[in-house]
Amino acid sequence: MEESALLEEATALVPVGAWPSLAEAHEHALVVLAMNRECLVHAGDGLYALHAEPDHAAAIRREFELYAAEQSERREPAEPPLFPAGVELAMLWIAALVGMFVWQGRDPALTDRLLNSNLAVFDGGEWWRPFTALFLHADAAHLLGNLGIGGLFCVMVAKSIGALRGWALILAAGTLGNAINAWLHLPESFRSLGASTATFGAVGILVGVFSMHAWRAGSYRRLRPLLGPVMVGLVVLGWYGTGGGQQDGVTDVAGHVAGWSCGVALGAAVAATIPFEEEERAA
Repeated sequence: MEESALLEEATALVPVGAWPSLAEAHEHALVVLAMNRECLVHAGDGLYALHAEPDHAAAIRREFELYAAEQSERREPAEPPLFPAGVELAMLWIAALVGMFVWQGRDPALTDRLLNSNLAVFDGGEWWRPFTALFLHADAAHLLGNLGIGGLFCVMVAKSIGALRGWALILAAGTLGNAINAWLHLPESFRSLGASTATFGAVGILVGVFSMHAWRAGSYRRLRPLLGPVMVGLVVLGWYGTGGGQQDGVTDVAGHVAGWSCGVALGAAVAATIPFEEEERAA
């Protein structure tokens, strides 16, 4: 097209927007072309103006406003959640367990003061014992088992429902599991210690959360992420579960089951309160 024809065509158009860079002008030109409208880019006064036919100018400007709003939402920086993967809280949990184990070695009477004892809890009113027992261990092997496998499940819970919420549920499941376990052994004397109740509570939380997701979505495919945790949990129950928990060294299977059951109930209850849209983003 000759220069005179270009000038004639440009004078018949009206400006619909101007930008400081040619790239931005071309970006908005694509918006106009997506509307099946024609446009021209004209440079002048340090700006790149976009011209279009007068009859379409109003519609193009409205489309530019919608496009700007959409781009603003996309470019808005998202603030990362506190402890997104729960690793930091897991490290704090590990430090607490190791610190308590060292303290037990220096003060042998500490174990008797803080372990889970049904007579002390229900007859003596020492209600804190189901919680403090989670931080005590019988020996180094017992501690290492809970640190390794237990930490893995706890981080999985934190990634599924958030670190702070996840760790609160883990401690709650472990504490409730210990309390129920102590009550079930009444009136006989029963004592237990170890973080394994919380570990199985974490496995139960995963089961409860994903089961609720599957039920709300109406799809059993949402249960597929559970295959790994459940299988590993069964292996743990049969393998490292024999490494103690009850004060006399006998496997505290009832405590593991109680912690797992409390975890399932708490996980399902919390998942039911999460808006479905948030579930979809996390899935």
